[in-house]
Amino acid sequence: MDAKPLSIGKILSERQRFVVPIYQRTYSWTVRDQLEPLFGQIESKATELIDDGKVAFPHYMGALLLIPEGEAVFGRIQPFNIIDGQQRLTTFHICFAALRDLAVEYGFSDIAEQLADLVLHSDSVPMQNRVIERYKLQPSAYDQSLFHDLIDMRRAEIRQKHAEHFYKNGNLRGPEPAPLAAYWFIWTEAEGFITQDAKLADRSLYDASDLRKRLVALSTVLFEHFRLIVITMAKEDDAQVIFETLNSGGKPLAAMDLVRNDVFHRAQRKGEDQATLMERHWSVFETPFWKQEQTQGRIKKPRIDFFLAHVLSAESGKVVALGELYAEYKLFVASREFPSVAAEVSTLSAHAPTYRALIEPPATGALARLSRRLNTFDVSTAYPLIFVIAASDADEEVKDRLYDLVASYIIRRALCYLTAKNYNNVFAEVTSYLKVHGFTEAAFAAVFAAKTANEASRYPSDADLHRAILTRPQYGWIPQHRIKLLLEELEFASRDKFNINGTLQDGLQVEHVLPQKWQTFWPLPNEQTAPADLVSGVDEASRLFIERRQAAVHTLGNLTLLTPPGNALASNASFTEKQPRLVESLLKMNTAIAESQAWNEAEIEARGERLADLATRLWPAPLSAEADGAR
Repeated sequence: MDAKPLSIGKILSERQRFVVPIYQRTYSWTVRDQLEPLFGQIESKATELIDDGKVAFPHYMGALLLIPEGEAVFGRIQPFNIIDGQQRLTTFHICFAALRDLAVEYGFSDIAEQLADLVLHSDSVPMQNRVIERYKLQPSAYDQSLFHDLIDMRRAEIRQKHAEHFYKNGNLRGPEPAPLAAYWFIWTEAEGFITQDAKLADRSLYDASDLRKRLVALSTVLFEHFRLIVITMAKEDDAQVIFETLNSGGKPLAAMDLVRNDVFHRAQRKGEDQATLMERHWSVFETPFWKQEQTQGRIKKPRIDFFLAHVLSAESGKVVALGELYAEYKLFVASREFPSVAAEVSTLSAHAPTYRALIEPPATGALARLSRRLNTFDVSTAYPLIFVIAASDADEEVKDRLYDLVASYIIRRALCYLTAKNYNNVFAEVTSYLKVHGFTEAAFAAVFAAKTANEASRYPSDADLHRAILTRPQYGWIPQHRIKLLLEELEFASRDKFNINGTLQDGLQVEHVLPQKWQTFWPLPNEQTAPADLVSGVDEASRLFIERRQAAVHTLGNLTLLTPPGNALASNASFTEKQPRLVESLLKMNTAIAESQAWNEAEIEARGERLADLATRLWPAPLSAEADGAR
């Protein structure tokens, strides 16, 4: 192993190529987190060079860990695999490409030629395969086409070819691929620096010598004063061990990044074709979808890490610790003894379509319905169970029934005031049971048949659900966006062939038919007006009426949906004033309410009974579980 500090210019001036191995993650530095601080450092040192004629201290950017790819061959440019530092090295290539194009834009062709030599080998350099070897950096397969465009094209050509990422005014739309965002940011910031942010329509008005001086300063500090510790390994060194030790700078690796590196290293040792492994099995994970951050509880991670945790839980039938994902994966692989690395990776990729359908659901179908319910109730702990159901050989009708039962379990428990804290263990247990006993409703019911006395995990019966809808205040207990979902589903379930079919308009709000502040326009059954505080001067009869009304006002039987304007107009108004708003909404549940002669506690209870009957069919219990719960 050889280690020494080298300037970026020295590294990129050599006759050598840097290859990002196929298993490495794609380019992922972002403008806000990495590029803004980096350009701030470049700008600071360029200003120092301009003002003082020198730079006091070089800036070290961490390590560049390399291992030679094969032996040196006459007439071929020696390639080195980048084990660590590819994000930094790719960024510097993009910086020099952007500065080169800026030099061309302002007519400094000599500077442009010098900068071009840092990203491309000149035609005079001997090469075996000029198409590949002319590039000093070969990025990951996913980034390669765009990266080549950034190196080969000028700014206007890039904008024209990748027009889908730009507005007509030339600004990036977002979200755009990370290399394109990096190039555009560096070019824009560098132009601002050399022009000192002056906005002159006629470029002849700029002081050319000053522009040149400032562009040379930017190029010089990048070339001479930004450095990496270059560690060149012998072929027999364990690259993965050293990589995991060094990887502490830049953007932290996701657990799945460590998995990917480990997978491709093992594939290489076993003689499996890495390119085929990438193309057939791993490439599905190389799109921006998997890099987006998500939050689960208090934990924020890239989406792909949560996916990995769900897969491991689905495959093992047990809860997986998010903080130890890489270790969990190593244990999983050791326990399964896959015949090949390809077979191992196909286990992961097989679940990718289901996960994507849960995150970005199709327009219709049972899985889309389940996705909407799980996302609204924020229950991703059910994903492993959904994975194994989707991957099973059960009929589609059975799968759809199981999806509905999973969602019904969550909805029933919410309405019945039962905790969601144990869901990860419950769903892991159901997953494990179905994998052994088959993917049937009977097997699903059998898991919960033994839980009828366990409040932390039982499946509420029809009687429980009926009672909860009639008697429990749901508004204030269940968040409004979840109540809105329940009311929307009840609306659709109440419709028949004589009703308008289609979707509800966006933005509907939860409305109390009998308002929360009812005292002014809603007299009590004894014709008394309740005081504002519901207490002062109240006799015993009125007190009982008030208690009954307060108990009913937040129950499901008194809740419906209206548009924001309709909700604002209805507000605390009397029922006769609300009736036109209800009819105009065209919702079946609202026209039914509007048909009532009056709206009171008895009407709320009667509607609650109707909704409860509808709810037991809409959010069913497994048949045998329901039989046990009714006894």
